[in-house]
Amino acid sequence: MKVLKIIGKVFGFIILAIITLILATYGIIAYQTSRTQIDYQDEITEYSEKYNVDPILTASIVKVESDFDNDAKSHQGAQGLMQLLDETARHSAEVVGIDYYPEKLNDIDYNLNLGVGYYNYLYNYYNNRKLALAAYNGGVGNVDKWIKQGIIDKNNPDISKIPFDETRQYVTKVEATYDVYKTFYKDSLQDNNTLTNLEQLSYNNFMKFVNQILFNVV
Repeated sequence: MKVLKIIGKVFGFIILAIITLILATYGIIAYQTSRTQIDYQDEITEYSEKYNVDPILTASIVKVESDFDNDAKSHQGAQGLMQLLDETARHSAEVVGIDYYPEKLNDIDYNLNLGVGYYNYLYNYYNNRKLALAAYNGGVGNVDKWIKQGIIDKNNPDISKIPFDETRQYVTKVEATYDVYKTFYKDSLQDNNTLTNLEQLSYNNFMKFVNQILFNVV
């Protein structure tokens, strides 16, 4: 009988530990979901699809650039979700073939149209995501110079070798955010209703986590 009681207690502790682990995991995922919540997802998806850019990457750029604050303005004068400088925005308007209106840089659609369009232009120019991100922050002239001087390998760029601290940190942050978003939004961005319901979104992400574990185990 004593053996059975001991076995029962051990089994109870194991069950309790499993339940505690599940609850703790759910809590962590719920917290991370709230931290990784994406705003303006419909607009981000629309302009990402227009320029054939991964919407999750666009959301990652917006997160790092403005933290989804459409009224954000840098000390250098960059504005809007994708933090466009006047000169960059003017060039982007030429690239994407629309009229340039500087007073509209805080308009969500206009800013995303120019910003995503400009990133797509940079990606097509370099055919490399990291180089395109570096150019988005540090400028095409600087990235071209680093490639020409052999500081950066055009075919296999090493982020740690980017000379500008700000640009190096920028690319690192976008890449890290992109990795996190791809985990939580594995099947692409959901619609407004889904992303604003944190309880449902947390549950969906938890089930993805569980399914991933079961997939790896089985």
